[in-house]
Amino acid sequence: MEYYIYMLVSLAVMLMGIKLVFCELEGRTAQKKGFLSWYIKYNEPFKYARTRSIILMCVVCYMIASIQPFFSVEWFVEMIGFIAVGVICDALSQVVGYYYSKLRFRKRIKAAMEMKSEIAKAINEEGSALVQQSIPTYSSKEVVTKYLNDDSHLAFVSFDGGEYVNSFENLPPITYAVEVQNEKAEKLLEERNIKVTKLTKEGKLPFKDERIDVLADELANYDKYDLYRVVKPGGYIIVNQLGSDNYKELTSIFLPFKLRGRWDLEAGKQTLSEIGLEIIDGFEEHGFIRFDTLASFIQFLKGITRVDVTQERFVNFYSQVLQQIKEKSYFELTTHRFLVVARKKEL
Repeated sequence: MEYYIYMLVSLAVMLMGIKLVFCELEGRTAQKKGFLSWYIKYNEPFKYARTRSIILMCVVCYMIASIQPFFSVEWFVEMIGFIAVGVICDALSQVVGYYYSKLRFRKRIKAAMEMKSEIAKAINEEGSALVQQSIPTYSSKEVVTKYLNDDSHLAFVSFDGGEYVNSFENLPPITYAVEVQNEKAEKLLEERNIKVTKLTKEGKLPFKDERIDVLADELANYDKYDLYRVVKPGGYIIVNQLGSDNYKELTSIFLPFKLRGRWDLEAGKQTLSEIGLEIIDGFEEHGFIRFDTLASFIQFLKGITRVDVTQERFVNFYSQVLQQIKEKSYFELTTHRFLVVARKKEL
């Protein structure tokens, strides 16, 4: 009986001690890594909701520590008592841990609630998204224009509803716009002499072989073999792409897809040269976008991702952004893009 009482006391002390240690460690980790949600939960009523896991733990511990014959009456009776004490002590340890943390980190909890209110206000604000951007080192529009003449058969591939194509003032009489947002592009370009089309059902460019003199891909996915197919011998393929460092601060948080490996100017050149294209020119740019308010940053996010950026799960990230704005007067995102000009060799 003395051994059984020793087991019960050890269980109670272990549960209480471990809980207090974890409260301290979690609080310090939350401060170090900016886990605002950890502090916010202590402004909510206490909830106990892990009965099943503690019962399982007690059963395993009892089976290891018990000295009673397995499956005897005494064994079952003591196991039930052990589980009951475990559940009660676990509940008490969580209550003690809850109020310990609430008292121990009361200032940080108060600060977290104030920051949460700031974040909620910023989410509902309407503001100018772009605050400050680094000066571009190259213009894809100027590069494309350099390779055009009135006799060119020109094709654009883009996904911005025709905005990029519409930025050109003078285009050859035979110009195509292959657009993902087909209907939007048709409305925008209806008064211009531009044929708006889209990819085929198979995802291919809607042109016969070797019909295009200049093909300009503006930040859109492409099939390099399909580009090669539609361009005439001696024709040009101009690809402007986002690099793997673009918005790297948001990768895995708001942008669900991440490029595998390194995607930059050298990789772009290699991709096109390995199918027999001659590399004529290349440009690469690492820049930044800076936001001086959380509201402007969130407005920017709404324009680049389909994820609901108002969800509670992003509160930790927003708190880090807000903290940086308070410390530096801005939050910065990295931008990365590159452009490759390639020529299809004449036979």
